[in-house]
Amino acid sequence: MTHGEVDDEGGEPPCMLELVCEECGRLNDEPESVVCGRCGAPLGRDFQNTP
Repeated sequence: MTHGEVDDEGGEPPCMLELVCEECGRLNDEPESVVCGRCGAPLGRDFQNTP
């Protein structure tokens, strides 16, 4: 890749941070989850306010 080119390949998008449990650190891969699949702690997501 040369200077000025954009690399389209990459890792996970930064928006996945809301899927990380603050209590146990697990990355929850269920997109609609509001609680951690491992420890049950809230993920800090609120789908009640979305249209």
